[in-house]
Amino acid sequence: MELHHLKTFATVAREGSLTRSAQILLLSQPAVSGHIKLLEEELGTVLFERTAKGMQLTREGLILLEEAERTLDAAKTLLNRARGLQGDAAGPLALGIASDPASLRLGTLLSTHPRLRLRVSHHLSADVVDQVQDGRLDAGFVLEERPDRALRHLPVAPVRLRVVGPAAWRDRLAGAGWSDLAALPWVGTPPRCSFHLIAARAFARNGVAPGTIIEVDQESALKGLVTEGLGLALLREEQALAAAAAGEVALWPGEALRSHIHLILPLDKEGEPALQALRAAVRTVWQEPV
Repeated sequence: MELHHLKTFATVAREGSLTRSAQILLLSQPAVSGHIKLLEEELGTVLFERTAKGMQLTREGLILLEEAERTLDAAKTLLNRARGLQGDAAGPLALGIASDPASLRLGTLLSTHPRLRLRVSHHLSADVVDQVQDGRLDAGFVLEERPDRALRHLPVAPVRLRVVGPAAWRDRLAGAGWSDLAALPWVGTPPRCSFHLIAARAFARNGVAPGTIIEVDQESALKGLVTEGLGLALLREEQALAAAAAGEVALWPGEALRSHIHLILPLDKEGEPALQALRAAVRTVWQEPV
């Protein structure tokens, strides 16, 4: 009996869909079907009924799912114990980020824990949450807490965001209020981006809404579009201050918007050595009780 067949069984049982299970397991749909067929033949019983609503467990499948999950948990415990004995908590770990690596101090983090090996990919914050939740990512860094019973949100560091505009708009921004800002064109981000949520809350508190003329899904593109004169945008305070000092943008003198970087981990895996190593490295780099 193959462990990866049991993993496929448990995933299909949870998702109720061969298509979604194939996406999560990074397999083709025929491969997922093949795993289930081989397992059913080996166990001598039918595990699922194929219905119009998807894959539904049979009575026997429901009983055997509990045993399969216990077997997978035991295998995971054995692997974690072996890695602990070898001092191997390296991973590799699939880490999703919603910000640029420098702002998350990834270089310092890796030098602090050289045995930690990361495969880093960039996504919108909500997509990082989704992919950690369904297992495509092992952990992630996001702005803003998005409570989910399956995830652990660990606050890492506060973040301040500032409104900036083209350098030529310095005088227009000097005495502007939120209603004045809303009347100007904005370079926004998609609704699943934390910057979008932070800006939307600020405008809503002041009873106005921004006139967004363009959306970009990369934080790194915001400053460039502001510099080109397209409109206002939110930037991290350190980036905004540096760009303003260099004469690249005009800084709105009004309030800074506050948020927080969070490390997110799946609750059912947070005890694994590699994730514990990541958590310890983040704690060392950020000096926060993560």
